[in-house]
Amino acid sequence: ARPERTRDRRKRSSDSTESDSIVSRTPGALVHAMPATMTAAASAFAPRLRATSPRMESTRRGSLRVVDAAAPARTGASKTGRSVPRQLPRAISAPTTNLGSADADQSPAGPVPSLRELRRSILKECFEPDLGESLKYAACDLAALAACFGLLSPHVVDHPWLLPLYAPLTGTVMWMNFVVGHDCGHGSFSKNALVNGVVGHLTHSPLLVPFYPWAYSHKQHHRFHNHEVRDMSHPWMSKEEYADVNPVVRALALDGWWGTFLGFPGYLLLEPQWAGTDGCHFNPNSRLFDRAPKDERVKCAVSTVACAAFLGASFVACDSNPVHWFAQYLAPYLCFSWWLFTVTYLQHHDYDTKTYEEGEWEYVLGGLETIDREFGFGVDALTHHITDCHVAHHMFTDMPHYRLPAATDGVRSVLEPLGLYKRRDTRNFVTKVFELHRNVGHCVESEAGVRPRATRDECAAALNGEEWREVRK
Repeated sequence: ARPERTRDRRKRSSDSTESDSIVSRTPGALVHAMPATMTAAASAFAPRLRATSPRMESTRRGSLRVVDAAAPARTGASKTGRSVPRQLPRAISAPTTNLGSADADQSPAGPVPSLRELRRSILKECFEPDLGESLKYAACDLAALAACFGLLSPHVVDHPWLLPLYAPLTGTVMWMNFVVGHDCGHGSFSKNALVNGVVGHLTHSPLLVPFYPWAYSHKQHHRFHNHEVRDMSHPWMSKEEYADVNPVVRALALDGWWGTFLGFPGYLLLEPQWAGTDGCHFNPNSRLFDRAPKDERVKCAVSTVACAAFLGASFVACDSNPVHWFAQYLAPYLCFSWWLFTVTYLQHHDYDTKTYEEGEWEYVLGGLETIDREFGFGVDALTHHITDCHVAHHMFTDMPHYRLPAATDGVRSVLEPLGLYKRRDTRNFVTKVFELHRNVGHCVESEAGVRPRATRDECAAALNGEEWREVRK
């Protein structure tokens, strides 16, 4: 039987931003492409990166917000304009459906703990970054990246058959560096904003990720996780909103499996609203910063210069040979982009994932839709537990990654007895992300993979500058 569609809509389909070559055969050529200017730029402008402190929209009723099972049903207009009967949950209530597992036979979820109660379950030392420990991880990951670019990449030019091994390996190391920079973006790498800015640029600029703009949009994602409109990163769209995205963008990033590789760079680059993104992260005049503090535009310029410097230097290090640059840099980059998409998409998408509209959404309630995924095979530890300790991180961003396992134990001890903790064995993550992307994608109303995918006629009209919406009709 098809379940009733409510405002906290279920996603009815399947379910979380490098590869080119560095021509020079001299070991270390690409390493020299990591410009020292990034350090100077970040040092000259070190903003304060504050940890998010979400503003709760409701008054606390003790330490628990109890499910109001008797909340009256009412009818309201959906995004599609249809009249949809629904049970409207309050900001202080939780849905009485099971949230802890994909198994629908389990008992209903219990009352939703307050953010304060969850924080009390975590050891205080988990909120204290250890600068020495943080720097150790940064140094190890940067050294590994330098080895991949400087020692391994020249061999790919001489022996192209090594590319299927080199690209995934280097892409994984790039993802490890991203996670370290991710701590810097949240201010959990250290208590020093200058250190966070420098290390953030050193770890993110070689990945062509503009550190400060990414940190800004990523904080909005944390502040409004699973909010149907205000969440940033992977968009939540109705069928109408999905169909309104430019067909070329849908075809390249949203409709097919290749979107797992192209989605993140597209998200960072595209500015128009019809692209379904939050705005260009490289453009200081982007709409991304329309409601941001004024200094975010200046910080965007700093990060963009750092990325451009590395991009240019990497191409020069490849003797300006596009084929070599593709093998030594772009191929690993695309693998890194796949890692970022896979991890972040799986953290927030599954068949039972819910989103909440304004007035229904609440910080903890939205955070409970986050999923801890066990990738296995040593991947969780290698990638700094960003995969299997994400629930705790989404509730509290001010913890460094090496504290997350202990913090997860605390949060789990509160949520699991209530049936509110999602932890899933995802050792099939390589195939799982393609399955969910095909069946669920980013359309909250898609069913069995059916959503308004781009057609050839729509794409042709868009490329010719014609009104493609008329073609659709």
